[in-house]
Order: sequence, then structure tokens, then C-alpha cells
Amino acid sequence: MEETKWGIVGIGKLGTAILTQFEQFQMLTGVFHPDTDKTELIEKQYSYTWKLQKDDLASLDHLILALPASAISSFINKYLATGLTVHRPVLINMATSLPTEKLNLQYPHLTWLGIKFLGHSESLKRYGDGLFIMEENDMGNQEFCEVMKRFSKLGQVEAADESIVEKVNKLATYQAIKAAREVELKMDEEGLADKYKEQALRSIVPEVIRAYSNGKLGHFAQEIVQKLSRESK
Repeated sequence: MEETKWGIVGIGKLGTAILTQFEQFQMLTGVFHPDTDKTELIEKQYSYTWKLQKDDLASLDHLILALPASAISSFINKYLATGLTVHRPVLINMATSLPTEKLNLQYPHLTWLGIKFLGHSESLKRYGDGLFIMEENDMGNQEFCEVMKRFSKLGQVEAADESIVEKVNKLATYQAIKAAREVELKMDEEGLADKYKEQALRSIVPEVIRAYSNGKLGHFAQEIVQKLSRESK
């Protein structure tokens, strides 16, 4: 059993994806949410979670903030500003668009660490094998060894400028939506029924992309890759 006490704030898509993977490795995690009904539901779904009260937050060693960028400051101001002066948990900023340096400047009396998830939360929830980005200086800090150890269970932790996560996520999301819209338009032009279009987008497109990324395309798909390669020369 772990000696350090962990908690998480935020049980949206990313938060539940993280909890799902923590569950696989039987890693105890306290969960905080102002709506107690939601935390009780999480307790029922995940055997290795426990409900955090507001007064419990200051006693933690590590607190994951799986919150939108716009919600972090209000959370800190409302619940943690005074309590964290008693005990200093490492606050893990996972908000893609919020630089950790900004939080360091805004709350210099608190201990901050940026861990940014590069990927899609649904993929992390289903498959694990995530990619998490930390600043190089933070990776060399002994204070953060326990954080790296825990997140390494969920995939790979890599040293890089944390801004790369927003750049890659935005680029990939844009291109994925563009491709999905092109599939819709092409199928509409062919006069294909909506149920075929929905199945193509829900099943064929994402699984072909997954197979392509893993180098496991079937023969027909490989022929398409070769054709596209010839056309691009």
C-alpha cells in the first residue's frame, strides 16, 4: 500500500479516465467534489476511492486538479488558500491551457507541478498507455518522484515544454474533425443512409486510425496507404 495520500478534484472526462486507470493498479485515491452525491456515486463505481471532505484536503501529500483552466483559481481561492499553509500537498495542474508557471506566480506559497495529458481522455480510460508531459526541471526534482512513479503506471511520462500539449491536442483535434466532416460529405454525396454514416464515424474511422498508428493495417488499408504515398510524390 502507498505511504503517501493522494486526492483528485474534478470527476469529468479526464478525472474519471484517471480514476479508471488508478483502479486497475489498486491505487487509493480520495475524491473531492462539492456535490456529495457525485462523490458517493464515484465511491460505488471505484473500489479504491474514498470521499474527501473539504477539511481533508490540507492533509494530502498530492492533489490532482483535473479541472478546466477557468476553474482552478476559483477552486484554490474558495477551498485551499488557508488550509494549504498548514500542510503543503503537491498540487498537480492538468489544465492544458493553463501554464503552471502562472500558478506559481499567483500562488507562490503553494507547491505546484504541471502534468499535462497529451491525448484523448476516452482513450486513456479504455486503454491506458497515456502520454504525460512534465517540464524537464520538474522531472529532476526529488520532491516529485512519487508523482512520476504513479503517473508512469498510466503510461509514459516525458520531459518537454508543457505548451506542446495544447499545440498537439489542438492540431490533432482540428484534423480529426476535418476528416470526419469530409467522410460525412462524401457519404452524403453518395446518397448513403445516415445509419451507415454514423457507423463509419463511430467504428470504421477511429479503428482504422488506431490500426494505422499501431502499424496493424489490413491488406486493403495498406494498399490505400501505398496509393496515397505515390500520389504525394
